Amino acid sequence: MPNSMDLTPARLDLSFTPCLEQVSMVRRFMEDYYQPVLKNPDLLSRMAIAIHELLENASKYSASGASRLEIAVTQSGHRKQLSIKVSNVPAPEHIADLKATMAGVTSPEDAAEAYSLHMIAAVLRGEGSGLGLARIRAEAEMTLNLTIDDTMACVEAVTAFDDGGRS
Repeated sequence: MPNSMDLTPARLDLSFTPCLEQVSMVRRFMEDYYQPVLKNPDLLSRMAIAIHELLENASKYSASGASRLEIAVTQSGHRKQLSIKVSNVPAPEHIADLKATMAGVTSPEDAAEAYSLHMIAAVLRGEGSGLGLARIRAEAEMTLNLTIDDTMACVEAVTAFDDGGRS
């Protein structure tokens, strides 16, 4: 019989054409799917924020329409990790914006400071809030990584957690 430190690994890989009207539905499905694995309402809520924001961005900025959502919960020894990746081909004009946004979100040490700076910028911007990635880092307490391979962009949100759901 597994002890309380064991975690059932779970992986879900979904390729789809994201649609703004379906973002909330997919987020709710993922929460239901991962609830028996994570068993922690706080961690599930943080996961839901990341999924929602990443899928919303994919819906808005995908050039080809095709996107891929990968979620993995893994355990190595006592180390547990939740990883959420969204990959797609953004319009070429959005790649530079994505790189700049990611740099602004990840450069300040303090996630709350980055979020505050992005909220101020959103007020001045006028089009789109640009807060999704900053929200993932501050509210969902996840680290963010960006990889761009040729024309494919992949944004990954990651958090390590213990049985209480915190890193």
